[in-house]
Amino acid sequence: MKKTIIAAAIAAASLAPMAAMAQAAPAPAAAASATPTVGAKVFDAEGGEVGSVESVQGDVVTVSTGTARAGLPTSAFVTREKGLTIGMNKAQLEAAVNGAKAENTAAKDAAIVADAPIKSSDGAVVGTVSKVEGDNVTVALSNGSAAALKKSYIGLGTDGSLALGMTAADFAKATQAAGSAQTSTDAGAAASGTAAASDTTGQ
Repeated sequence: MKKTIIAAAIAAASLAPMAAMAQAAPAPAAAASATPTVGAKVFDAEGGEVGSVESVQGDVVTVSTGTARAGLPTSAFVTREKGLTIGMNKAQLEAAVNGAKAENTAAKDAAIVADAPIKSSDGAVVGTVSKVEGDNVTVALSNGSAAALKKSYIGLGTDGSLALGMTAADFAKATQAAGSAQTSTDAGAAASGTAAASDTTGQ
């Protein structure tokens, strides 16, 4: 079974941990509804700065405080004098994110066991867990090869299954690209060994 190390390819393909879905407090009352936009500042009910909007995908708004990222529903935002406002201050939001991360990490670690299927972001099973060594997970792919992933590149889907943050097609491209690079490296090493043997023989 050929083992392909694809950490760099997957990191580049945005498989870093997704923003924690914090339990957002209800939006402050007596304020207009809001339409969050990327780059907009976010404040708490007292006017203190919480962070800024990093991305908007459907009804999920990712807010970055600088040290934490949280996915909040659009219903958690209202517009006040300073701008976008949520019902949590910065410290509360960061505490919620850290709590969610700890809970998610524990659940993920419990789910990463031998033979557990791993799905792509579009729901296709890309492989199964073959071996777990510390922070490294070896995944047996359907084509008979294997991929070595960091635990941090694996998340939990809404149904509790192990999931990656990329589509099956993108994952296949990443493994193929990494496999080609590994093959080139192996060939280079073999060529160096042959050259070394020739030099030795010549002497």
